[in-house]
Amino acid sequence: MTKLSTETLEVLKNFATINPNLVVKADEPLSTIAEAKNVFAKATISEPFKSDFGIYDLNEFINVVNLVGDPTLEFNDDSVLLKNGRSKASYRFADPGILTSPTSQIKMPPAEVSVTVTEDQLTQVRKAANVLGHSVVSVVGNEGAISLSVTDNKNSSANTFDMVIDEDNACKSEFDFQFLISNIRVVSGDYNVEVSSKFISRWENTVAPIEYFIALEKSSTFSA
Repeated sequence: MTKLSTETLEVLKNFATINPNLVVKADEPLSTIAEAKNVFAKATISEPFKSDFGIYDLNEFINVVNLVGDPTLEFNDDSVLLKNGRSKASYRFADPGILTSPTSQIKMPPAEVSVTVTEDQLTQVRKAANVLGHSVVSVVGNEGAISLSVTDNKNSSANTFDMVIDEDNACKSEFDFQFLISNIRVVSGDYNVEVSSKFISRWENTVAPIEYFIALEKSSTFSA
């Protein structure tokens, strides 16, 4: 029997924002990928599952867990029984073959830029995007100074928001790495971020064993 920790439930809730499907592999980290293949996430959890199974609607599964209330999970071939005292629920698995899931691991190319982005900084960026009505955040660098910039690159007269996050980065090149804010769907926390001019980035949580690979917008630029 298994119980899901609070941390694992937070991971599942986060993964549900990336893809409603989830395929679990026995004794492996949990992983998911967005339908558009622009966000990949992987997390090591404290209670590894001992069998493969698929969940078609991850939010529904989380709601069933909450309905029963801190249940123990008993796994069968085609379902899981959730029990807590006199309450129980049976949740049937989906065929993994019909679900969207990662088919391979992502290999991060050499990164030109490494920088730490804090939870508070991400919160401020999201607030700025909502206030200004913009959808893109840029990681902008010039001679070692790195900022997060919220702007509308298609409108030079648009209002902007900028925040310096590093004043003396090892990368002295000029760059403008652009992300859709909606793609930065990460669990709360601080992140060590590596960005490659190959239009991919890696976001590693500084505390929890969870990482994300997030695609850059094709309008991103890098001048060595």
